[in-house]
Amino acid sequence: MKKRMKKLTALLTSAMLAMGLLAGCGSSDNGASSGASAGAESAAQGEESTGTVDTSEHVDLKMYLIGERTPDFDEVYGKINEILEEKLNCSISVDFLSWGEHDTKYSLLFSSGEDFDLIFTASSWCHYEQTVALGGFYPLSEEFIQTYAPGIWEVVPEVAWDQARIDGQIYMVPNYSNEFGQDVLAVRGDLMEQYGIDQITSWDELKEFYLACAQNGMYASQGGPWYQYFQAQGLCTTGGAPKGGELVLYNAQDPEDLNFYYLLDWDGFADYCRQAKELADAGCWSSDVLNSNDERQTGLLTGRAAGMVWNMGSCLTYGRQANSENPDWNVTLVDPVSDMPKKANPYINNGVAINLNSQHKERAMMVLNEFYTNPEVYDLAMLGIEGKHWEAVGDDQYKVIDESNYGVSNNCNWGWNNADITRTEYIENRTALDDTYDAMKEAWENNIKEAHPYDGFNFDSTKVSTQFAAVEAALGNYYEPLVNGLVDDVDASIEALRSALESAGIRDVLAEMESQAAAYVGE
Repeated sequence: MKKRMKKLTALLTSAMLAMGLLAGCGSSDNGASSGASAGAESAAQGEESTGTVDTSEHVDLKMYLIGERTPDFDEVYGKINEILEEKLNCSISVDFLSWGEHDTKYSLLFSSGEDFDLIFTASSWCHYEQTVALGGFYPLSEEFIQTYAPGIWEVVPEVAWDQARIDGQIYMVPNYSNEFGQDVLAVRGDLMEQYGIDQITSWDELKEFYLACAQNGMYASQGGPWYQYFQAQGLCTTGGAPKGGELVLYNAQDPEDLNFYYLLDWDGFADYCRQAKELADAGCWSSDVLNSNDERQTGLLTGRAAGMVWNMGSCLTYGRQANSENPDWNVTLVDPVSDMPKKANPYINNGVAINLNSQHKERAMMVLNEFYTNPEVYDLAMLGIEGKHWEAVGDDQYKVIDESNYGVSNNCNWGWNNADITRTEYIENRTALDDTYDAMKEAWENNIKEAHPYDGFNFDSTKVSTQFAAVEAALGNYYEPLVNGLVDDVDASIEALRSALESAGIRDVLAEMESQAAAYVGE
């Protein structure tokens, strides 16, 4: 495979060295023995060969991604389909599950038996463990991967495949690019100046900014800053735990602390909920936030909110857009847990899986190989059309021409992130926002936390699937109102949630999690 960049050898040895910012088919042997020798030969040739795999029959594939379709998305994927038609005799269509609806609609795709082939997934936050437990994903044998995606097999490090295993079996293709497991905020610098706020580097300073916004008739964000609170306590979501890992936290900053912090047994949850109600009552976010399907960036870009919460790269992207459209806003980046050592996400924080009911599993895997290892397809999916949305600078950089109509790395291309062929941005006319981003990135890379045994742990809920589903259902009635401060009585609501979770079987889930964690750490 031709590579624009040398392979990042640090990525092969440790998942903690964060370099990026920013997730025969159907046969009983779960593979394709007739193509095994061809697959081995293809692995040596990279993405330029598909061995002897039969592609004589044209197929139309369907993929689900997370987010919203940007204006030029169909045009870009039309270009991608031209390549897929020529190389693999197939095409692919894409549907999106929005940020506001994927929690409720993701599992329905599988329970309803909808006909599709590929879908974005991720550990904890995007339904990987839950969908495996429900039997929704096709298990990927090593032979199957080597045969139909030899380029992917060559690129993805062994540690990433190990992270993707549940009960010894792989169900997703993990991305090959490290990113930090913490959000930041893009906020309007003009409002910080107006309110006399010099910095936002702690929870208390974040609250001060939120309350100042409310006092001046401005929403601070599109919801409660729950993640910023528990990250400030050194805690992190647990892979595979209910509610995308949020219901059970662990102390990521202390490798010696092997306790799990179940929210209803942790005093910090009640403390946060009380503070969230204080902020909500003050008007720091809309009282209708639970009914909103707005994307994370909508409030900032429309001027309805003073900030947005997301990863560093996405905040940079939308901060630039906001500043280009409203230069006087002076949007900047802030980190309310700036002193905390940073956690690098596991590779399975972004990935792609094959639907168990797909009628074209082999072709789907071959298409994913193109997205993952073909530089032309990769650039299209990440950057858009060359000459319209971006232009090349040398062999491994790009310059944005039109970011708003497609969006750099903004169309859920993260499932096939590949550090070997990812272009870096060339910035011709740097701004204060660019300087802030670079300084923050450098500070994070120089402050990576010590590895914790639970960083790679992912709970398998199969043995308690009934209780797990009941817990998820019970959360829907109480959890979001609490973390967004939209309840009349915090203590009463917490007790109602506690009672509902106990009835749902949370203690069975916690006991099984403790058992799996003990075995995991003992390995």
